[in-house]
Amino acid sequence: RMMGAVSVIIGVAMTPALLVSLALGERHLTSVFGAIIVPLVIIGLPIFLFVRNAQGNIRVRDGLLLVAISWLFVCLLGALPYVVSGVMPSYADAFFESVSGFTTTGVTLIDDLSKIPRSLLFWRSLSNWIGGIGILIFAISILPALGVGSVNIINAEGGGNALERIRARMSDNAKHIYLIYVALTAIEFFLLLASRKMDAFEAIIHSFGSMGNAGLSTTGGSIMEFQSIYVEAVIAVFCILASMNFLSFKLLFQKRIRDFFREAEIRIFLMILISTITLIVLTLWAKGTYGTIGESIRQGFFQTVAFVTTSGYTVADYIIWPVFCKCLLFAVIFIGGCSASTSGGMKIVRFAVIVSLIRRNIYKRLHPNAVVAIKLGDNAISSDKVSNITVFVLVYFFLFGLSAILLSLDGQSAGTTASAAISALSNAGLGFGDVSYGMSYQVFSTGGRLLLSAIMLIGRLELYTIILLFTPNFWRPDHR
Repeated sequence: RMMGAVSVIIGVAMTPALLVSLALGERHLTSVFGAIIVPLVIIGLPIFLFVRNAQGNIRVRDGLLLVAISWLFVCLLGALPYVVSGVMPSYADAFFESVSGFTTTGVTLIDDLSKIPRSLLFWRSLSNWIGGIGILIFAISILPALGVGSVNIINAEGGGNALERIRARMSDNAKHIYLIYVALTAIEFFLLLASRKMDAFEAIIHSFGSMGNAGLSTTGGSIMEFQSIYVEAVIAVFCILASMNFLSFKLLFQKRIRDFFREAEIRIFLMILISTITLIVLTLWAKGTYGTIGESIRQGFFQTVAFVTTSGYTVADYIIWPVFCKCLLFAVIFIGGCSASTSGGMKIVRFAVIVSLIRRNIYKRLHPNAVVAIKLGDNAISSDKVSNITVFVLVYFFLFGLSAILLSLDGQSAGTTASAAISALSNAGLGFGDVSYGMSYQVFSTGGRLLLSAIMLIGRLELYTIILLFTPNFWRPDHR
């Protein structure tokens, strides 16, 4: 039933792209989308309607498996428009493009985005937007009809304590997230349209890309093409908003602004963002990379926001920046944004706990008998959660190293290989070397592209959802 529901959701999601192709007179793409949408709905809807309800609740193992299969299924279906239209030469390349879209990584195999049909570009952007909110989060409203519990699915997708507050009132919180996500997208659309630098199509593409933190633009030059401080500022602000915990936005609606900024994760995120921007801008100015302090602020601010939020937009040729700046930008890709946001990376909450753990261990070297709790803000973190977060971070770095080693078999430079690995794992879309701004991932072989697709999915699903599928204990019949 869930696969049937996903099939219908993807079919319905492609309908706006079909309407865009009609409006723009792209008849070939109208036929392509029509030929895909009709079978998806005709096959998926009867399965969803007539397959019997599942008995009992979804167990942890069921939830993990369902999440993994659903995301894989979504990406396989989402690849169809690319390959059927002939834009992608092979299904493997189309799958890469689809995975990049739904995981909000934003990397591409297309050299010049302005040359592909606009309705297909719209579908690519829409998949970013859908992936940002989480295709399985959309299914929360459907799950009650399935007669099964949804808590384990949310745990599997969200990971850690990212969505703990969703458990109490699942549907209310889901609706809350939908409304905020849609409202912010609409506000950004109208603000970009007001710039007079973008038409309606460009405004909606960049609104989807910003809120999904995917960074998709309408041209290979990204935001640089528009040469507008206003456009850059609007996109940067909404990338930052999309990187904050959506559940915390309730505090703003309740006019509890001070409480919002007291949220530990929000505070730490803003501190990292501001300090990184400051260091980058001062370095650019001191090294004379740009002629004036104003230009250093403009270029340094936006490009740093793109890295910290893992949105992947480009407004500056950061390859010419001092080595210190590039090392700093490379480092912040690992951290990412807040939990329950559309940003990628390890998430601020895990980074904060690891820093607190390091500080405690240093303190205990001086005071061996002291009892010091690991805290996030004013809240103590249990030893089990600290252990889980520590293991997660270790696994994260292990997978980064393993991915880089495997990608190195393609014969690319160390900078290209390492940045492609962390860009895929953190769903960041920004890199260095041959995968820096404006460059496609065509430098990698088909095997390398499939490996990158797998890495993007693993990063989007919080590592364990995929990794556990390859452990023997997961498949034991008596496993709960």
